[in-house]
Amino acid sequence: MTGFLKSKAVGLLLASIALFAAPAWAAEQPTELNMAVIFGSPIESPWNTAFLQSMERVKAEKPHGLTVNFDYTESVKRPDAERVLRDYANTGKYPIMWAHSSFSDAVTVLRKEYPDLMWVVTGGGNEQQGENGYWFDAVTHEPAYLLGIAAGMLTKSNVVGGVAAFPYPNENIPMNAFIAGAKSVNPKIDAKVTYIGAWFDPPKAKESAKAQIAAGADMIYATRFGVFDAAEESKALVFGYMVDQHDVNPNVVVSSSVVRFDPSVKFAIDEWWKHATEGKAYAAPEKQPITFKMSEGGSELAPFHAFESKLPKEVLSKIEAAKSDILSGKLEVPLNPAPVK
Repeated sequence: MTGFLKSKAVGLLLASIALFAAPAWAAEQPTELNMAVIFGSPIESPWNTAFLQSMERVKAEKPHGLTVNFDYTESVKRPDAERVLRDYANTGKYPIMWAHSSFSDAVTVLRKEYPDLMWVVTGGGNEQQGENGYWFDAVTHEPAYLLGIAAGMLTKSNVVGGVAAFPYPNENIPMNAFIAGAKSVNPKIDAKVTYIGAWFDPPKAKESAKAQIAAGADMIYATRFGVFDAAEESKALVFGYMVDQHDVNPNVVVSSSVVRFDPSVKFAIDEWWKHATEGKAYAAPEKQPITFKMSEGGSELAPFHAFESKLPKEVLSKIEAAKSDILSGKLEVPLNPAPVK
């Protein structure tokens, strides 16, 4: 055998050995990613709508050139979460399992049974996971503080209201920030907050808002649907939550504190990509949830729409100055998880 042929034979042999020795993840880069999502309430809930909006934006970006698809089930109760997630996992179709509520009890069990899948929980009321279990949380306290500035400067009664679901950190943090923003420009503020005891109960939220309005509130921060209708029947103004809720009632919604799950979704996809293409083990933080502040794209202040021309210039200027200070780090809005009394 000539030197050339011998060298070529050795090369082919080495290539064959390398091919069989190469890990499966190195053979071909994925072009598609499927995700399964469960929601603890109807998709009309702002918490869920915000996530779906973020998913659509991330899909359009095609991270890593991927075609991202997702299937979901809404209104999943906590006792049923394990069964629904297990059904998705058993299909073998979804590398990322996303539980968009307080579903860590189910995920704690399932992530150990399915170690090759990436498991995600979002929101307060969850627990640290680690390894292949990721916990993301949403913080909208910074834009909520800005809304509070508007409320504190616009109120004529010096009474601001708030309608929330439960006295949980996810609800308390933005509500406390809203009140802090109002008091930062108006120390006479009296705040009245009602917890309706449900994630989605518009009639109950409406009645709670009507009671606050009767008690003098003319500015209300609404984390639940139903408040807008009550405000329409009076002269109160409302500040929305999680998504831009201007279209719900343009006559009463001044602006909204908007959460953007985009960085959370992209972070998760990046972690999965490294696992799928590099064989990197999942290593979720074990001590605290992953959050993204306003300066990191995790939240924003919605436009004022028609109220832009109606609000006094000093109000808009005050909000813009505070927003600039928040983005630069000059103003640190406290994360206060305590129930509002």
